[in-house]
Amino acid sequence: MNQALDIVKSYHKAFENKNWEKARSLLHDSFTFDGPMMQIGNADEFMSKMTECEFTAKHKEITSVTNGDQIVMIFDWIVEKPFQDTIRMCEHFKIQDGKILASNLFFDTAKFPDLEQDAA
Repeated sequence: MNQALDIVKSYHKAFENKNWEKARSLLHDSFTFDGPMMQIGNADEFMSKMTECEFTAKHKEITSVTNGDQIVMIFDWIVEKPFQDTIRMCEHFKIQDGKILASNLFFDTAKFPDLEQDAA
């Protein structure tokens, strides 16, 4: 298997298990994240935001395309808590020096409930 793809799969598995130390170890210090609900410019800030999320979810890979140190993965994000749904996502990763340098995540935000409004 491709080393870059192994890194991405390990990263997803760390998130599923809420193994924040492992997830952080897979991120380059210069990591950037760009998604439909937030943009973050460094690994530590990203991990701080992720550890605040109260999600229980799994990644089910649909397909992935590898081009050297770039991976595009389409997957279902199967959420168990705090709501239940399956959200199809596409994520583009750039790998550098054996770590994830950048993530660009795409999904339909209409499938993502407004948890703050739902709690009111």
